[in-house]
Amino acid sequence: MLPRPSPALSTETASDLRALYRAAEARAARLRVLVEASRTLAASAPGELDTAAQIIAAEAAHLAGYARGTIASIDDLPMAGEDSLVIPLEAPGSGQDRVGMLVLEQRIGTPTADDREALGILGQLVGGALAAHAREARLATLLAELLGAQEAERTRVAHELHDGVAQTAAAMARRLDLATDGDPADLIMAAQQARGLVRELRQVISGMRPPVLDDLGLAAALRQLIDDAGAAQDVTFDVKLGARPPTLVETAMFRIVQEGLNNAWAHAGAGAHVTIRVGETDGHYRVEVGDNGAGFDLRSRLASTTGRGLGLSYMRERINRLGGTLDISSAPGEGCRIIAEIPAR
Repeated sequence: MLPRPSPALSTETASDLRALYRAAEARAARLRVLVEASRTLAASAPGELDTAAQIIAAEAAHLAGYARGTIASIDDLPMAGEDSLVIPLEAPGSGQDRVGMLVLEQRIGTPTADDREALGILGQLVGGALAAHAREARLATLLAELLGAQEAERTRVAHELHDGVAQTAAAMARRLDLATDGDPADLIMAAQQARGLVRELRQVISGMRPPVLDDLGLAAALRQLIDDAGAAQDVTFDVKLGARPPTLVETAMFRIVQEGLNNAWAHAGAGAHVTIRVGETDGHYRVEVGDNGAGFDLRSRLASTTGRGLGLSYMRERINRLGGTLDISSAPGEGCRIIAEIPAR
């Protein structure tokens, strides 16, 4: 007996099957884009990462129904329109570590909720890769600054020892040789030179790390810093602290003021006044250094070393490692203001 032919599929059933097939294809396409993006990013060398991100942006645009996809920096973000979509690129779990934007333009379709979810995951993949690359580049820059600053410090100490301490020691040795004939004047001169040698050695030591910071604390060390520079008349100075901060925090606070003063003396110009305030507020140590001088272009300043000290960018990294923040505001003709806050712990 021959089998009965199967009844024809109903219109509704065929439509449902087509919808399921299209949905399965769409899921497969989204998964394929995510997998390929992950592989591309993992295989890209640091110098190839930007190009890889742009390729992924183009694939994301095709997936979501847009004609064009690009990676834009936060500063160069194009104007948003009805036919565009902007997805933030940030490292997963960072919350605020935004490194750019995925910009989709010229909409030719309507992205679904699943498409938007896939774009969000894609944004995290690309953002995580770009953020990691940016951190590596920043650390490389900071390391170069640190090494340069260390070399500059060694050069400064070598010059001070050669031009000051060594010369004074040589003169004292010569004077002692002359004193072998018993002339009291030579002995008096040798004693004066010995005292001068001690002063010069203390100045060299203080330039590296002032002993007064360890012995008497931050307020005394900052006062000595200002007095040694002969700038007391141009500085308003206020320190209000309870118990001494931890050693790492106290050192960081001293270096912030030191760098702020170096910055002011280098850029503020003649007649500028510097204000220094150090205190505690809302569970944080707060350091503020400001001047009413000539100011400077902040971006170019942060991109270079300072010539003295470790630089503002290194200071920011140092404060971040202590869980704090460093805010710098300046512009030509508007002076400069540096504010650091470090958790009191």
